[in-house]
Amino acid sequence: MGWSFQAANYNTIKLDSIRKQEGRYSLSIENTIDFNTPQEVGNYFQIEADETSGNKEVSIELRGFMKMDEVGTYYAGLWLKLEGENGQLAYIDTKQAGTHDWAEYRVKLPYTEKVKGIAYGGFLDGVGKVWFDNFQLFKDGKPLKNLRRIPPKKAQVDNSYLHGSGISNVQINARKITRLAIIGQVWGFLKYHHPYAGSGDVNWDGELFKIFASTRNCKNLRQLSHFLEAYIDSLPKVKKCDNCKMPSASTVLMAPDYGDLFTGKTLSASLTNKLRYIRQNRLGVQNYWVKKESGLGYPLFINEKSYDEMLFPDAGYRLLSLFRYWSIINYYSPYRNITEKHWNQVLKDFIPQFVAARNAEEYTLATLKLIATIKDTHANIFNNYSTLESIKGKYRVPFRSDFVENKLIVSGYRTDTLSIQDKVKIGDIIVSINGERIEKLVRKYLPITPASNYDTQLRDLPWNYLMRSNDEEMWFVFKRNGRLIKLNIPTLKGKSNYKAPGEKQKEAYYLINDQIGYLNAGKYQNSELPQIEKMFVKTKGIIVDMREYPSDFMSYTFASYIKSFKSMFLKQSTVDYSNPGTVVFTNSEYNGPAKNGESYKGKVIVIVNSDTQSQGEFTTMALQSSPNVSVIGSQTAGADGEVTTIVLPGGIYTRISSKGVFYPDNSPTQGAGVKIDFIVKPTIKGIIERKDELLERAVDILTNR
Repeated sequence: MGWSFQAANYNTIKLDSIRKQEGRYSLSIENTIDFNTPQEVGNYFQIEADETSGNKEVSIELRGFMKMDEVGTYYAGLWLKLEGENGQLAYIDTKQAGTHDWAEYRVKLPYTEKVKGIAYGGFLDGVGKVWFDNFQLFKDGKPLKNLRRIPPKKAQVDNSYLHGSGISNVQINARKITRLAIIGQVWGFLKYHHPYAGSGDVNWDGELFKIFASTRNCKNLRQLSHFLEAYIDSLPKVKKCDNCKMPSASTVLMAPDYGDLFTGKTLSASLTNKLRYIRQNRLGVQNYWVKKESGLGYPLFINEKSYDEMLFPDAGYRLLSLFRYWSIINYYSPYRNITEKHWNQVLKDFIPQFVAARNAEEYTLATLKLIATIKDTHANIFNNYSTLESIKGKYRVPFRSDFVENKLIVSGYRTDTLSIQDKVKIGDIIVSINGERIEKLVRKYLPITPASNYDTQLRDLPWNYLMRSNDEEMWFVFKRNGRLIKLNIPTLKGKSNYKAPGEKQKEAYYLINDQIGYLNAGKYQNSELPQIEKMFVKTKGIIVDMREYPSDFMSYTFASYIKSFKSMFLKQSTVDYSNPGTVVFTNSEYNGPAKNGESYKGKVIVIVNSDTQSQGEFTTMALQSSPNVSVIGSQTAGADGEVTTIVLPGGIYTRISSKGVFYPDNSPTQGAGVKIDFIVKPTIKGIIERKDELLERAVDILTNR
C-alpha cells in the first residue's frame, strides 16, 4: 500500500504472488522497450519529530531484496534519498545487471537533523524484469519507526478519465482551430508555470478534458477568454515570487515563445495580464511533470501516462497527445527553432489531422508526421508499436538496398538466404517496387521519416519502408547494364543481418601497412588503448572509422592520445528549468593531452557518413579539436546530445535530443552534422567492384600528404 510509481507505462509494474521473497507479494517491473527513462517504484515518508537525530550524525540504511531476469542495456537497483526543507540532501543507489535469484542489497547515507523526508525504492533502467521485496529502513542498525507515509500524487491515482475523455466529436473549421490552439497553449503554459498544475495534486490530463467540455459552445475569442480567465481564477492563487528572475541575456541561446498568449491579438487584456502574472511568479519548485536528470541535467518526462490500452484514443485523447508533445517541445527542446515551420503554426496545422484520424493507423501516421517536423534523427516511434509495424510491413526482402548517387541500389544480401544472389546482383538499380517508381515512393514516405537531414532520411527509408511488406512477395524492376529486369522476390520474416559478398569482419584495429594504422570505432575499447599506442607508434597516420556507433567512449581517452594540448571541443545547451522555454549554454567539454605527455604526432583521418550519429558525432568533434585531424565522408546524422523519452496516449514511445551540442565557435551540429574537410561519397561503380572508396581515399590522403 502507498507505493508510488514513476514510469511511463504503469501497466509494467505489478504485484506478483508467485515469485516473492517473503509475505504475500513482491513488486515487479518489466520492460521490453529499449528506451532511456527509468521505471521507478518507491515509498515516500516524512519524519516525525521524535525521529530526528539532533546534532548527532548517524546513518540511515535501506535493506531490500531483489531478483532479476535478463536485465540489460543498463541496470536495475535499489535507491535511497534523503530530503530537507528545500529538496534533496543525499542520494545513493545500487546498479545490477543480468539474471540473479533473490539476494539482499544494502545502501546507506548519513542522517542529520536537516533530514525531513526519506524516500526509497527500486528501479529498472533498460530492458528485462526485476522483482523487489522485503524492504526495511534502519537508523544505526535499528529499525526506523514512526514514519508518516506521503501518499501518491493525485495525478497518478486519479482514474476519472481512464477509459475515455468523453470528447468524441470535434467539429473543425478555421475559427475552431484557432480556439483549440489557444486552449492547447494555455493548458501547456499552466502545466509548466502554475504551481498547482505542476504539483501533481491534480490530474492535468483530465483538466484538459474539462476545459474542452466547458468551451465547446464558445462562439468567439471573447467568450473563450472569459471562460479561460474564470478557469484560472478557480485554481489556487499563485503567490508572488520575489526571487523569480530571468537569466542574464548573455547566457540565453533561445528565448521562450508563448505562441498567441501575449501577442495582444487573440486573448482579452484581463486574461493576458493574469497569464503574465503567472509567468512572472512561475512555479518555484520541481515540476511533477518534468524532472532534471541528476547527472547530465537533461529533462525526464517520467510521470506522463501512456494509456496503453487505447490503441485508438478518442478525439479528446488525440488532442491531448498533440498538446502534450507540442508543449514539451515548446518548453524543453533545445532545438525548437529549427523546424521548417514556426512551432506555433505546427500546432494549428496538426489539430485537424489529429481530430480527423478515423482509426489507429491514421492516428499513428499523424503522430509520426508530427514527430518528423522537429527534424531530429533521435526522434521516431521506437517501441515496436504494433500499428506502425503493420503499416511498415512484417516481412522483408532478402537483400539490402542503399541510396548511392541518388539511386536506390542493391548493396548486400541477408546472410541466411544466399540463393538470392543468383537473381539479384550487387549494384542493381531498383527502378520500381510493386509498380511504383522509387521517386514516387520517396515522396510518399519522406513525411513519416523523422531525421535531421535529407541524407539521413534516405538512409532510413529502405529499412523502414521500401524493403518491407505485409505480402509474402514483392515485385521489383531492376536496371542492370542498361537492361530492365522484372523479378518477383519472396519476402522473409524476422529481423535481417546483411553483408556484401566477400565482406570480411573488420578487426578493432590493425596496420594497413607499416605507415598507416586503422581503428574501427564500433569495436574499439578503451582498455585496448595501450596496445593500440604500441602498434601505431611508428606509423605516420591513423584512420579512425566512425561509420559504426562507438562501442566505448573515446572522447577523453583516444582523443587525448592524439592531442598535445588541452582545449574545448564543444559547448552544450539545455533548458533553464526555472524559466521553461529558455535555452541556455550550460557547460563546455575539454580534452587532451595524453596523461603520459606522449601524444601521437602523425596525421589522423576520421571517416564519417549518415551512420555517424549521436555519440559518433560527439566523438568526431572531440577528435577534430586536434589540429592533426581531418574528417572525410558525407553529411552525418545531425543528432547529438543526450536523448530523452516522451510517451503519448495509445502507448506511443518517442524520443528527442534533449541537450544542444555546438562547436566552440557556436556553430550547430543538429541537422548539419559535423564539419567535414573532404566530401567523399561511394559510387555505384565502387559498390559493384566491392571497394570501400572512403577508406581508399583516406589512405590516399595520408600517403600523398
